Order: sequence, then C-alpha cells, then structure tokens
Amino acid sequence: MKLRILSLSIIGLCSLGVQADDLSQFTEISQKANFIDGVNVVEPPEFTNDPTFSDSIADRANAMGAIAVDRDGNQYTADISEDALRAFEAAVKTFDELGLDATLFSTPEKDATIKPKVTGEEEEIQGVVIGSDDRTRITNTTSSPYKYIGHISVGCTGTLIGDKYVLTAGHCVADGRGNWYQKLDFAAGQNGSAKPWGTTKWKNAVTTTAWFNNRNSNYDYALIVLEKAPHGGSAAWGVYSGGTHSVTGYPGDKTRWTLWTDSGKTNTISSYRICYTLDTAGGQSGSGIRDSSNYVRGIHTTGSSSRNCGTRLTSTVYSELKRWISSY
Repeated sequence: MKLRILSLSIIGLCSLGVQADDLSQFTEISQKANFIDGVNVVEPPEFTNDPTFSDSIADRANAMGAIAVDRDGNQYTADISEDALRAFEAAVKTFDELGLDATLFSTPEKDATIKPKVTGEEEEIQGVVIGSDDRTRITNTTSSPYKYIGHISVGCTGTLIGDKYVLTAGHCVADGRGNWYQKLDFAAGQNGSAKPWGTTKWKNAVTTTAWFNNRNSNYDYALIVLEKAPHGGSAAWGVYSGGTHSVTGYPGDKTRWTLWTDSGKTNTISSYRICYTLDTAGGQSGSGIRDSSNYVRGIHTTGSSSRNCGTRLTSTVYSELKRWISSY
C-alpha cells in the first residue's frame, strides 16, 4: 500500500513540477532596481520570539513569489498559484508521512575541481565579547566543508549549494523595503585578506517577495548567482530534521574576514524557523546551519542575548531554491 501511495505521489509531484515550472518563469518588469551601496549596511530583521504573519494559502502563495535582479538593475518576478502550491504541499505531506522527505529533498556535496591560490595576510581588529564565547577559529578554509563557505562583500556569509549558487539570508541581498544591496561579490574560503579562489562577481540575486517588500522573517532566504564557479564545488544541503548543528561564518567582532564556528543543539520553534544558543555576531548573517554530516539545513538570520535563530530549510523552501537554480 505504501509503495502504491508513493508511486501516486511521485506522479502527482512530477506533474506539479511541470505546472510549477511554467508558473515560476521569471518575467522582466519595467521598474528598475534601487541599489544601496557600501559595506556593513545590512539591516537584519528584529529578533522576536514568535514572528506572526498571516499564513493562509493565499498569503503563502503570495509570499513564495520571487523577485530577482541583475547587476544592471533589471528586475524580474515569478509567481506561484494557490492551486499549484496546494497540490505541492499535499504531495510533500505524503512524503513526510512516509519518512521520505530527507531523502528526496537533499543534494550531496560536490567536490571542488580548481585548486586554491592563497594570497594575502590576516588583518587584525579588536572585538568585544560579553560572557562566554565558544566559537572556534577555522584556519584551514580550503578543506571541506569550509571551502564552500565564503564572505559576501556587503558584510554577510554565504554557502555554495551549486557550483555558482550562493545560499544566504534575504536580508543580505535586500533591505526588505524594496531596495537591493549592490556589493554581493563572493570570496570562497576567505581567510583574513587571503582569498584562495579570489573574489567572484555576482550576476543575479533572488529572494522572496515576502522578504523583499514586507521584511517577513519567515521567508528570509536568498540566492546569489555568480558570474562563474569559484572552484567547481558545492556543499551538501537538504531539509532540516533536528539534532546537533554548527553555524560557521565571518563575525564582525573577530579578526577581519576570518572564519569562526560554534556547534550545539538546535530546536524547531515553527515550520519556518530554527533556534539555538550557538554564539554568533554581525557578519554571520546568511551562514549555513550545518548538521553533523555537513549538510546545510538552515540559514542564520537573527540573534539576541538569549538565543539565535535562522530560516529552516523545509521541503517547500528546498523546492523553491531548486526552481530558482533551474531558472538561472
């Protein structure tokens, strides 16, 4: 019986995929982008214990619409209908009930093919930590999984989940008020001023309309498309399922542009968010929330004195990111 249900679900999801692909084609709009220039200008969402936003099927479909931009300021939008989302969520629910979501909605690691060229030296700055700081410095940034993590010029962290696709927070590419950030170039494996694979220019940025227009922290995720692959490799990633995770990124309170990590237990507080008491600081926005098997399962987005939180990678978010990747 389970095999029959699974077969029917896969057929339904495949037919939905054709429909969703048609709906999620990006169409250029006439309005040119507004860019915010500069570094360290990112404005994270305000931390709240339980962000409340309307969650009807209409609101979810509208929130999952996407908006993209290129370096020249041309903008593109893509929508998904309520019917397509409803059918997709029904298929995903079947996969969840059969315990197959973690298998079907995951992508394995792809190793780098271009060797690093290390140049530059570390630059020291002073930072202040209040209380216990459990972060550890990562010095070998050319090894897996750290070579897939990089510094985004605007002052954020991102992770390669495809050869030229960087997963990060929505608030690292746009301010949530209809404006984009301009400095989105990416340095994979950066270690101080040393850039083993140099800096790769960005080509496109994509985020949800819910974040872009309304600062909805439930949809605070984004994809940066690079002009070329930094080294040909990418991290493993997939849906969140609990357990011990690490947050690794480029905090602003440490030696400039150095990579730091902390590990510990994470908890789901809603279908959208993961929270934890791992130490982070400004600059680590967009960091992947990585499990003990080095799969990225979420994106670090907010922090407070009591706990930090991030966007949870669900089957729906995973599929949305895959659609963006296929479009660019």
